[in-house]
Amino acid sequence: MLLVIWVHAENLHLVPLGKASGALYGAVAWIEELMSDKLGQIAVPGFFFISGYLFVRSFEGRRIGLTQIKDKWMNRLRSLVLPYVIWNLIYYAIYLAFGRAELSLAALAHAVISYGYNPVFWYMQQLIILSVIGPFFYAVLCEKGHKQAMFILFLIFIIAANHASLSFHLVNEDALFYFCCGMTAVTFFRDIFEGQGQEIHRRLLLVTGACYVLMAFLSGRPDLLSSVPLLTGAMVLCRISGALAVWFLLCVLRAGEVPPRPWMHISFFVYATHYLVIRAMGFLLPGDVSLLLAAFLLMPAICTGAAYAGYSFLDRYVPKLYRILSGGR
Repeated sequence: MLLVIWVHAENLHLVPLGKASGALYGAVAWIEELMSDKLGQIAVPGFFFISGYLFVRSFEGRRIGLTQIKDKWMNRLRSLVLPYVIWNLIYYAIYLAFGRAELSLAALAHAVISYGYNPVFWYMQQLIILSVIGPFFYAVLCEKGHKQAMFILFLIFIIAANHASLSFHLVNEDALFYFCCGMTAVTFFRDIFEGQGQEIHRRLLLVTGACYVLMAFLSGRPDLLSSVPLLTGAMVLCRISGALAVWFLLCVLRAGEVPPRPWMHISFFVYATHYLVIRAMGFLLPGDVSLLLAAFLLMPAICTGAAYAGYSFLDRYVPKLYRILSGGR
């Protein structure tokens, strides 16, 4: 979630045109690009991986029937669909209040269905779709062994790498790949992924970290990978290997043994509110390059602090409203 904030926190567009040059500006641009366009890009794959992991974790690798699928869908109505609609309406109301949107049924439908005024919720829309089709992919994975599951993942990866050639997109293909990676990990390799500080985690960290560096290099070199599918495939592998490297790094550090702080439990609320905080900060920040860098680096703390203050107020005075806004989390 902190990486997601950095993705959206780039702020050098606030620098006046006449001052958008010089060594300091170039250094700040390099830092923001590194955090947002490079490291930050592993955040969304990490989100989809964790979502797929948690989606089928309660099944314990067992086969599922229509009853379990129905229960899973009903749970996701509360945890995904309801907050998706409500937050999109909140953002639409804010845009209306500032005269940035028109009051019409078409605009309302655009806001609610297509996250028209809440662009960061594209992830939620994709997650809702993946939650609908997820049980069927899990049924296939559970029916087959891990070798067959890896072959299925390979086929999905090929589709994701060639998504630019597809004429129709029911779902974001690389999101489907990350989501299925999570389902495969928890179905066949849960002991590895949920262990703490095992020797195998150091090896996996080395492998995934090396893969991330290699794929990051290749995806930035169109002269070496001249075709779009190869570049896209390298980018997809770069992002998922980076997310896995973070996971295994936390395992090596035994992070799972550390009691979580209260603010660590509100990641969804941070996700839902951080875009508002970033936009508000954009109106308050001056065009000074040094101050913009400081604001950029501190933005995860600022957004988390603002969200925690909002959570503390809502949870104390209107806890039912908070549970609705956070999807029951």
